[in-house]
Amino acid sequence: MAQEKPSKLSEWGDAIRAHAPEVRRAAGVWVGRVREEPLLLWEPPAVRYAVYVVGAIVAVWLINFAIHAFAPPLPVAAGPGATTADFHVICSNPACGKHFVVHRKFGFRGFPVACPFCKQKTGLRAVPCTADTCTQQWVLPSDVP
Repeated sequence: MAQEKPSKLSEWGDAIRAHAPEVRRAAGVWVGRVREEPLLLWEPPAVRYAVYVVGAIVAVWLINFAIHAFAPPLPVAAGPGATTADFHVICSNPACGKHFVVHRKFGFRGFPVACPFCKQKTGLRAVPCTADTCTQQWVLPSDVP
């Protein structure tokens, strides 16, 4: 019968138990030295870095609290946030090619959609034209066949 390989977790536990008396002794010596000379508290880098991390977390929390405490309240007439958007669409049917707008939830990816003019499912999402010759026009992306 083959012997099972011990798990890494049990190996780590055994190593920690083996070194625990030495760590207790070293910690007791360090605490004794700190009682004699309190400035030695900053000697180990782990203590310094732990204080720096806790200080940074407290500073971020205080800044966040100050920002929210001094921010003006929302207007009374403000409604709930939007959950839908308008998507500009162009029919990819060469005989139609009409531009229209659909109102869908944020992140809508269900293209192609039905064109209201030619009644075919050929409506693709449009992008604004970036050429110098066209202004405020919508075109199909260049990767559309």
